[in-house]
Amino acid sequence: MYQFLKFGFVGGIATLVHMLIGVTLVHSGWLALAANLVSFVIAFVVSFMGHYGFSFSNQEKEIATSLKRFAVVACAGFVINETLLALLIWSVPLPHIASLVVSTGVAALVTFFASRNWAFRRLHKDHA
Repeated sequence: MYQFLKFGFVGGIATLVHMLIGVTLVHSGWLALAANLVSFVIAFVVSFMGHYGFSFSNQEKEIATSLKRFAVVACAGFVINETLLALLIWSVPLPHIASLVVSTGVAALVTFFASRNWAFRRLHKDHA
């Protein structure tokens, strides 16, 4: 549970970074899609560093492997979030904010378990 709270804390910081940079760029005249892409990349770096060094710091792992795997997890989490959000908006009579909370929560859970069990998985060392 403590690891999940650390994961949520880092995720919250990364989300805040994403939003602040995105809003700043849009207010500076950037197109929203370009601003969102730049913001996602910067937030991804913040998220990876936080999860590697804090959320999953007690796990033995190689940074290059974890980075590649976390990139897959982060992109998959985004796709899950967007897909579920679209399905909820189009097919369930929920307010859009409630749909966003549900889709983001589901994506966060999937991302946590994928990160813990694959992206930042402990490496098994042979003891010969």
